[in-house]
Amino acid sequence: MADQVRVAVVGTGYFGRFHADHYTRNPRAQLVAVVDTDHERAKAVAGEFGAEAATDFRSIIGRVDAASVAVPTPLHYDIARALIEADIHVLVEKPLTDSVESGRTLAKLAETRKAVLQVGHIERYSSAYRTLAKIIADPLYFESYRIAPWKNRGVEVDVILDLMIHDIDMIIGLVDSPVAQVDAVGTPVLGKRIDLANARITFESGCIANVTASRVSYKTERRMRVFARNQYLSCDLGEGRISGYRLRGDPMVDGLAAIATETYEIEKQDSLANEIDAFLDCVITGRKPMVDGQAGCEALRVASMINACIEEHLKRVQDALGHSAPGALKA
Repeated sequence: MADQVRVAVVGTGYFGRFHADHYTRNPRAQLVAVVDTDHERAKAVAGEFGAEAATDFRSIIGRVDAASVAVPTPLHYDIARALIEADIHVLVEKPLTDSVESGRTLAKLAETRKAVLQVGHIERYSSAYRTLAKIIADPLYFESYRIAPWKNRGVEVDVILDLMIHDIDMIIGLVDSPVAQVDAVGTPVLGKRIDLANARITFESGCIANVTASRVSYKTERRMRVFARNQYLSCDLGEGRISGYRLRGDPMVDGLAAIATETYEIEKQDSLANEIDAFLDCVITGRKPMVDGQAGCEALRVASMINACIEEHLKRVQDALGHSAPGALKA
């Protein structure tokens, strides 16, 4: 591998432009090209970051070592597969693909070709997540709440794959136990797909996570509460603040003195910069990504279980009402 990894970005929309920016800033990367079917948009981003503009992702084959895939989710599989087959390492924006089957196929292909396949679950690269991973032991219960105003971006998938999957992946990483059961409800609100969802995820360890996501809100919030043995944590993921309590004695003997208040100062970091630097490191060293194809598939599998529960629940509602409920069941 040369001193710099030759990279390209496929898809120059909202996230794609940020990928291009961070590759340009990283001394381990050389941004060769940006690709978008909208030639004017590709030209604009290419001009901003001093790269070549292209409209066909196949034009980068043989010219780059690695690429970010930041196109709409339904296109992830075909583009990432073609790049991996051409021996190009790939960072795919979350979710990995739009189905568990295609995700597993892609993960298996990367393993066979010995290619780096990293999934862009950006919260795993945040300083807040890294702090939580260090201080949580044997969690018992999670409560996460992720809401945002309506945007036209990302509506090609439901809110589970758009927003909730961030928390699904984070919690899976923190619990480190297989998912045993899922119960969920949800509904379309403004769009044709599910815009509001709540899921109860039970792990084999006995830990339970109650996860809520909505893209129909007046404000943006990303919060998580964690209960563990002798420990409680309240996390504002948006602001990067973690505080809570830890038991350090017997409350029946020592009263409130047995309960210590804890506050963790979270260093302000650019999570996408961390994610891209980790990807480049894996390309250079051959290390396994923290969120590899298998991890991306597991988050996708749990999201699929949630969707199946919601579809079943909506069907029961329709049957009970004797007519079709508003919105669509199918993704």
